[in-house]
Parts: sequence; C-alpha cells; structure tokens
Amino acid sequence: MRKPILIICLILSKLLFSQEPEYSDIKCNYLTTFLTDTTDVNTKREELTGLWIGKNSSIFKSDQKAKYDSLTKESVKKSIANPVNGKIIIDFSRIPRAHFIPEVFKIGEKLEVYDKILGVYYKFETDQKIKWTLVNETKKISTYTCRKAVGKYRNKNIIAWYTEEIPISEGPYTFKGLPGLVIEAYDEKDFFHFTLVRLKNLSEIIAPIRNMVSTDYQGFIKKRNDFQKDPAGAYFAATGNQVPKDDVERVTKLHRKYNNHLD
Repeated sequence: MRKPILIICLILSKLLFSQEPEYSDIKCNYLTTFLTDTTDVNTKREELTGLWIGKNSSIFKSDQKAKYDSLTKESVKKSIANPVNGKIIIDFSRIPRAHFIPEVFKIGEKLEVYDKILGVYYKFETDQKIKWTLVNETKKISTYTCRKAVGKYRNKNIIAWYTEEIPISEGPYTFKGLPGLVIEAYDEKDFFHFTLVRLKNLSEIIAPIRNMVSTDYQGFIKKRNDFQKDPAGAYFAATGNQVPKDDVERVTKLHRKYNNHLD
C-alpha cells in the first residue's frame, strides 16, 4: 500500500460542523473475518468491509452491503422499465448478500450503531467508548510501522494496531480514538478480526441508513434477546404469519447459532 501523504493533509484540515451529509476524502477497505457461531469454527466467514472517512464524519459497513444496495436499486429500475407480460417482477436472489450486518456512523464525537433484527434496522447511540491503553510494542504491517493499544469494549477485550504515519483517529467499527489510523484490530478470542488491505482517495457521500427504528442500547439488546429466545414468536408478531409447527425447533436452533456480536 502506498502512503497517502496528500490525503492526510485533506483529512487534517478541519471544517465547521455541518448537519448536511458530506463526501469522503478516502476509503479504507478491511478484510474482516468472523464467526457467526462462536461454538463452531466451521462458521468462519470472510468479507470486505469499508470505512469512508470525511472531515467531520465517517461510516463503516460491509462493502458487499454497499454493492447489494446499489445493485438492488438498479434491479428495481430495470424491472419497472421492462415488465414481463404487464407485470413488474423484482428478483434479488442472484445478488450476493452481505453477512456482516452492523454499521457505524460517526459524526463529530457521536457514534451511532445500526444493526438489524428480523429485517428491521435499529439505531442506537453507543453509550460506551473504548478507553485505550497504549502499549510500548511495535510491529510492521504491510508498509506501516504500527503501535499496539488495548482496550475494553463492553464484554470484549480489544487489541488494536495503529500507525502514526497516518494521523487520523479512525478505525473499523467503533475502534477509534487512537493517535493514528487502525491498521489491524481483533478481540482476544479472535471471533472478529479486521485487517486493512487497501486505502485510496475516494469521494462518495457519507450517509447512514434512513429507514430505521431509533432506540437505545438496552432496548436493542432486549429486542435481540427476545428474538433469539423465540424467533418463531417474533416472526408471528412482526408479520402475522405462523411458522409451521414442524419447523419451529429447526428455526429456533438456526437463529440461536447466530450468536457472535461485536457489541
């Protein structure tokens, strides 16, 4: 990776805070590996995530989700323009879906987390920021000399490697606030692992999800726990449709296996 001297100057130049959506100066891509089920190493997945960084805001989300959203919009336009026998047929089945779901939108000092339960996105402002401890330890990652930091985020111990060669206090998910860009980050059990693989100049709008339900962290956790305890009941409450009795046990086991969460 080339060291982007010019874009660092752009990032470090501060503008007045604005509520209007802004455009990114750079985009960081992280190779993200994670388990969907912490009890089964065979559920390991690998996905490219993106961190779009502007002057006052940033957004972190699955790169595949960004592509999926763009492709579905294009698919809808084509379906409307080309009806079949007078009917508009919309089919997203051939568009690869993202498996890494949460998004983090940072504006000013505020961090907002977006996550999904049963097809509905919820937004909550994180009520906990990581208190980092800087460790006198370095290692080389790609072309960058990185320094180590450790911190606790809720019930997870996080290890981060950041570089002062890119003095931007940014990183994947909520792993921000260090004296340089986070190049690598993971929890101590390595259930989640982020590694920077690409950094480039890119001007794209930084905008969070619009259609979502606002809540707080405790409200979101209760909703997720209720769903995992009784996914069939939650599905009926949300849609009015019953899960067939023969499928209730299978559906319950299936959803309880999705137990690896960053928060």
